[in-house]
Amino acid sequence: MAQRLKQFPRRPALVRAAAPYLLLVAIVLIFFWPVWLAGYTFPIGGGDLWGQLLPVWSYVARFVRRGILPLWSTQMMAGDPIIAEPQYGLLNPLNWWLFIVGTGSRWAILARGMLPLVLAGAGVYTYLRHSSLWRLRTSSALVGATAYMLSDPFITHLGHPQMNDAMAWLPWALLAIDTLVDQARLRLWPSVVFACVILTGHYQAALFTAAATGLYTAWRLAFAPVERWPQLAGRIGLAVTCAVALSLPSVLPGLERYPYTERAILQLEPWRGYQWPLAMAIDLVAPGFHGRGIDGFWAPWARVEGGYIGAAALFLSLLGLLAGAKHRRTWFLALLGTTSVLFALGYDGPLYPLLARFDLVARMGKTARAVFLLAFVLAIAAAAGTEALHTLRRKLHLKWSAFLVVAALVILIRTPAWVATMPTSRRPNAVESLVTAGGAALAIVVLSWIGVRRSLLARAGPLLLLAGELILSGTWVELEPTGENPTQPVIDYLSADTNWYRVDVDSKARGLLSPPVLIANGFEVPQGSGNPMELFSYTQFYWAVPYKGAPVYQLLGSKYIVVPKDAPPGGEGIWPVFTESPLVDVHLNTNALPRVWLVYDTLPVSTIEEANDIIFGADFSPALAATVENGPDLNGSGSGTLEVLAYGANRAEILVRTSGEALLVLSDILYPGWTATIDGRPADLLKTDGIFRGVIVPAGEHRVAMKYAPASMRLGLGLAGMAILILGYAGWQHRGR
Repeated sequence: MAQRLKQFPRRPALVRAAAPYLLLVAIVLIFFWPVWLAGYTFPIGGGDLWGQLLPVWSYVARFVRRGILPLWSTQMMAGDPIIAEPQYGLLNPLNWWLFIVGTGSRWAILARGMLPLVLAGAGVYTYLRHSSLWRLRTSSALVGATAYMLSDPFITHLGHPQMNDAMAWLPWALLAIDTLVDQARLRLWPSVVFACVILTGHYQAALFTAAATGLYTAWRLAFAPVERWPQLAGRIGLAVTCAVALSLPSVLPGLERYPYTERAILQLEPWRGYQWPLAMAIDLVAPGFHGRGIDGFWAPWARVEGGYIGAAALFLSLLGLLAGAKHRRTWFLALLGTTSVLFALGYDGPLYPLLARFDLVARMGKTARAVFLLAFVLAIAAAAGTEALHTLRRKLHLKWSAFLVVAALVILIRTPAWVATMPTSRRPNAVESLVTAGGAALAIVVLSWIGVRRSLLARAGPLLLLAGELILSGTWVELEPTGENPTQPVIDYLSADTNWYRVDVDSKARGLLSPPVLIANGFEVPQGSGNPMELFSYTQFYWAVPYKGAPVYQLLGSKYIVVPKDAPPGGEGIWPVFTESPLVDVHLNTNALPRVWLVYDTLPVSTIEEANDIIFGADFSPALAATVENGPDLNGSGSGTLEVLAYGANRAEILVRTSGEALLVLSDILYPGWTATIDGRPADLLKTDGIFRGVIVPAGEHRVAMKYAPASMRLGLGLAGMAILILGYAGWQHRGR
């Protein structure tokens, strides 16, 4: 009891410490009130969430809840090594809870999209409160946190949660550098943070975050005592090395996959369509000027994020930069902000053309995304400006107030002239946005003068004004109502067939019922989701099929084909079986081969080109013969039966009974990391019919097993384990001393 009484006084302190984080969560929940109360959702066509990530996440969740981490997906194309596509985020810690609870709930999916915003806000607040460079009061740190987590880059990319993840880890990475510089020991959590940046899977945003962290590290070291440089460099270098090692179970399979992807094979061309034009600077003040959202953006260039953090925060950031002009920390903000803008300008700026000489930078493209660093800089400066309100000298206060009043009057007076140059349909949003900006400037001036004498208003006023502005101006930008699914009858019809088959979607029906929708509902499709990291050999095979009635099409095992309403059959043996959907019909393909079969006649070839010449021929009979690359020449006959014992993520097991030596064909792609055994003994996997898997099985009854366990991942796990041991030993050694 005495021990409990001693701990009781600590509870109010814990509540006070947790209250700011709970407030940030509440602000995010209020921002998305249409999602919780009015049934709205993130745009279906506005990013990777619904089309690329959700189908994979649904598949992963089904296996994780059974105690299996799926490294391979059987539902896309002819199989896909999902562990080797970092954007799917199998090892991203922010996805793990979703894999456990499942993706069956709409709330869980939308909460996953909101999670990076909360992480970003909590990171900025923690950084501003605990960094040795800042240590701002709670009210000021909350202003910076709110401005960053509700800034335009995060709202624009609600459909790209993996990119938002990388942006959200930025303040935590800077705080990790502070910890490594200021404390005399190596700690575990900085390496975990750095690893999480890599594990987000969006390498472009991760590189931006890493570049900003590297610049920050150099800045901190430049002002550290020279005699400490070797020690600090060694500590930071070891932490980064351990972080890279922790991410290798995902990175190494990704590097293994890259040479097989469309992105690696397609010729690199300079990307000039997604860069930040200087004309977007006005959107830092009034984001409605060029419009926001998929339907609202009207500018003559590609839709890019604007870096908007709220007019109130922008005006406070000016005060923060002015009041802190003599501090080194302000110089760093100016350096980072300027560098990000110069890079975001792309080929229209001086920096990117120089860096684009490096292949990695040139392939990055979409330079406008670097503007999120400007949003971060302005959010930090806004927090510094809020802090300055408490100790601001009267002379500087008068100058800043006069500037804001003049800026507000200019905005309000010039609004009609600016709006006159815009399309008529876009003028209301622009007027509203400009008036809001002018009003925010005047409101900040009033709050700053009233707050001098009223401390509560000085603390809460800027936060309330900023949160209200961002909620009113940004809530509806990336939301759309949840409508009824007119293709649900198709899904119900297909679900009634419990056999093992694929469902193909005709190219003209993809906009009506997309393959990702079928994948998310548990069906296997012979298509991908449009990911540029898809395996090139398979996409080349699929799109080379001349028509659905061609013999080579039988190899895909597509029993059903979704086509536009009233579309004619795709060939002999294909006819409509379900026409009750208003948008699409379902055709039955009676020519489709089963997913696994036996052939007794093989055609040895040396290259995939030789195989394609045979299998794409009009006289090819895939049920009777198969090409094998560098394989044996079987020219026999026989009969047999197959019993599928297991088929799913990472493995397939088939019981084969055959009267003679045969080739077992599985219509899944052959990819590095797959191995085969017959009755427990190693067997060769042969590239069959161009891209698929085959195993030579002797006569009799045999158990054939195929397993996916890439050596790249095993090596990554080993190196990650070594990193954990190093970090654990460093912590234990310091604890011992």
